[in-house]
Amino acid sequence: MKKILKIHRSIVIIIGIIAAITLLALTTGLRLCIVRTTSMEPTITPYSVCLVTTRVRYEDLSIGDIVVFTRASDGEKVVHRVVEMTDEGLITRGDANRNDDGVSVTPDTLFARYIMHIPYLGYIYVFVRTPIGVVTIVALFIALAVLNIATAKREEKT
Repeated sequence: MKKILKIHRSIVIIIGIIAAITLLALTTGLRLCIVRTTSMEPTITPYSVCLVTTRVRYEDLSIGDIVVFTRASDGEKVVHRVVEMTDEGLITRGDANRNDDGVSVTPDTLFARYIMHIPYLGYIYVFVRTPIGVVTIVALFIALAVLNIATAKREEKT
């Protein structure tokens, strides 16, 4: 068992990191989302990865907050700024848009509040969700396993 763990330590470390990130997301309410459009430019560039928190109370939102909500028409998650508060709900608009979204955020459609973003990291996310991206990830894991086995055999000889 020790030999197997030694040979595949990099894979075990990667799986451990993925498990830790998943556990962190589940316990803290932090989530990642991708902004694919130009609607939030210049604040958030297309294909940015946004860190958001789902632990947000509707009552705590204010004008100027960037929120993530579920669009009623198609169920897509949208990242836009709160521009007005009404009795019916919050009115949002993308920073680059001329027109607002109408009443788009209610307690039922609110998903999260924006914390920060990393520009262009979303391109990687989009790539790994394609068939070529999946093959690339699998190939990297296989290469990592082969490298670990080769390193372990080399260490045995010395």
